[in-house]
Amino acid sequence: MTALDRAPGPGHDMGELAALPGLEKVAGQIAPLIAVLQAEQARRRAGIEIGRPAWKNLVFTGGAGTGKSRAARAVANLYQQLGLLTYGKLTEIAAADLAGTTPRDTVVQVAEAVKPTGDLLMITGAHAWHALPGHGQHVLRCLYQAMTHDHKHSRNGELVIILAGQAGPLHEMLAASPALAARFPAVIDFPGYTPAQLAGVFAALAGEAGFTLTPDAMTKAAVILARAEAARACGNARLAVQLLNHAATAQAGRITADPQPPDPDVLAAICAGDIPDHLDPAAPPAPDQRPGQYL
Repeated sequence: MTALDRAPGPGHDMGELAALPGLEKVAGQIAPLIAVLQAEQARRRAGIEIGRPAWKNLVFTGGAGTGKSRAARAVANLYQQLGLLTYGKLTEIAAADLAGTTPRDTVVQVAEAVKPTGDLLMITGAHAWHALPGHGQHVLRCLYQAMTHDHKHSRNGELVIILAGQAGPLHEMLAASPALAARFPAVIDFPGYTPAQLAGVFAALAGEAGFTLTPDAMTKAAVILARAEAARACGNARLAVQLLNHAATAQAGRITADPQPPDPDVLAAICAGDIPDHLDPAAPPAPDQRPGQYL
């Protein structure tokens, strides 16, 4: 049975993506493309031949820590549920890693990176094409050729790519490469998080890590994150990751100091005292350190 055979009917919702803290507007931007793909799948199941399938690729624009990787994982899962991908896992590769030491090496590396696997590929740092050899033009040509060939000849067209990076340079790159841009039907903007959304991200991360937050801890976390965001104004969810790392360390020290094994409620609880009084917004984790589950 192929992925297409397992495809559900039209109407599959955006629930998982829309439920991600602070990414409701992102889900709204992606929804029209999902509707196109749902309708195309319905035509396939009705026995209508599709000789020109819709492109499934996306461009994600936004700064570090704005939720691009988290959203990409949700999209991969959604595509798998729709029958567009067999496995629906997310693979990430830096744009800089596509450039070989010679033009021939670049051809091989790009072809290997973007070959259809039944998973979704996200090329990160895609805004930095200009820093690649030859200002990235050879890499872009190789990417275009590989995508065009595989879109026509791969099994079930199971090649999906997301280009992710900063908005300005990515828009300039797409404007200068209209043939490549045509293969990415939607550009999705990730504006960053408000202080209230950062608090929601913190709560979601804590829940994923097996913690429960006392009301006082949640209130204090929201205040600390709002202060840090006001000082940095970056909308970076890694502030929430940083805060949770501090809180988890303090909580671990507290519960392991007790000679008696704590009960489950105590083991899971993060209290207000576990939340630091200050978060240094000048030192969030570096963009390439990939901290926590959210980013």
